[in-house]
Amino acid sequence: MQSSLHPSALLEPFTPAMAARAGIGRSALERLLRQGRIIRVLRGVYLDAEVDPDRSLRARALALVVGRRHLVVDRTAAWVHGGERIEPAARTAVPLDLHGRRRHLGGELPLGPQDVVRLGPVRVTSPLRTALDVARRLAPDRALAALDGMLRSGSLEHRRLLAAAGSLLGQPGATQGRELIAMADARAVDGAESVLRLCWLNARMPTPVPGLVVNGHRLALALPTQRFAVSLEDVPAFVDWPAQEWRVLALDRGRVLAGDRGYLSEHLEREFHQHLLSAVHGLNV
Repeated sequence: MQSSLHPSALLEPFTPAMAARAGIGRSALERLLRQGRIIRVLRGVYLDAEVDPDRSLRARALALVVGRRHLVVDRTAAWVHGGERIEPAARTAVPLDLHGRRRHLGGELPLGPQDVVRLGPVRVTSPLRTALDVARRLAPDRALAALDGMLRSGSLEHRRLLAAAGSLLGQPGATQGRELIAMADARAVDGAESVLRLCWLNARMPTPVPGLVVNGHRLALALPTQRFAVSLEDVPAFVDWPAQEWRVLALDRGRVLAGDRGYLSEHLEREFHQHLLSAVHGLNV
């Protein structure tokens, strides 16, 4: 952003009122939003599109719109703790889930003192409690992206999450929650890799290795023994791929996020089995 329009203070989260005090009116704000130069992180809270919002910055953004009496839960709490969203940030703000404001998909678990933490002036369900909630309440793709992001950010340890999964027994969504908790993996770099892994695991394929590096190339998911992998790099194919015996399927991140999950599972399965048939054919030649 040009400094003439955006003083350094606006590299922090800001509201329209704060922008107005810096000389940026409502029409200019909307124009910058359309141009992709700022993003709406929460309803009524904006951020320079070039700034990567870490957990501390997310908490500061939330403090602009949430009072001390509120308790932040579910999708918003997962986001504050580092959870990934699979909706485009440029078009959809993070939903504001507050305790008592919305109807949850599942029943309520009692909240204990260990289930609530303070991030500055804001009260938020703890990372562990938040993970247990979103695992059973959200759609599987959104839940897994949130869990992966929380693990990746360091706000949550997988061993603690696995140990706590038993507390979901008897709750609505417990089966889904426990399955997703077992699948969660910090090696996914973004929501697209989380969605891709979920589709892979729903197909008839062996369990993949996330983030495997082969010959200097990072693969989103890979089967080293079968030499089959998927890449989400922004290239159409591995032009100079040195290991010709590998089958590397190059997919677009945006299409993975926006596409049909069932079709993607079928596509992965079909490509994998074609690769196996080709390998067998090569051995028989």
